[in-house]
Amino acid sequence: MKVQIDENLPPALARALNAISAIDDHEVIHVSDFAKGAPDLELFQRAVDSGVKVHVTQDHHHRRMVQKEAIARLGLTVFELASGWNNMGHYQKAAWLIEWWPNIMDVAKLTTPGSIYVVPACNARRGRLKPARR
Repeated sequence: MKVQIDENLPPALARALNAISAIDDHEVIHVSDFAKGAPDLELFQRAVDSGVKVHVTQDHHHRRMVQKEAIARLGLTVFELASGWNNMGHYQKAAWLIEWWPNIMDVAKLTTPGSIYVVPACNARRGRLKPARR
């Protein structure tokens, strides 16, 4: 499965996840590799056109109807990091995202394309992925 990490997360995180995910035949890229600075709707279209199935971001796309509709129409599965992730340093964010990664990939495989999930700001042992509301 091909996954993209949004510009609001560091490219190094995408490279680290790519190295780890390759074991399971997943590819992780960073948005800056192909759509740096693109508006979200254009970014979603470019992602799908290049085979991306999953988008990981700190943005809260579920709050904007036009973005929700585009995600659903294009069949992109989005994982939004809850607002508490903004307060974490790079190392903690990387550690927790790596811990969450198997859950994210499992949900991405099983969910209906076009879904949006929230990744809580806690370790994966204490939380669970939840469909975004609104």
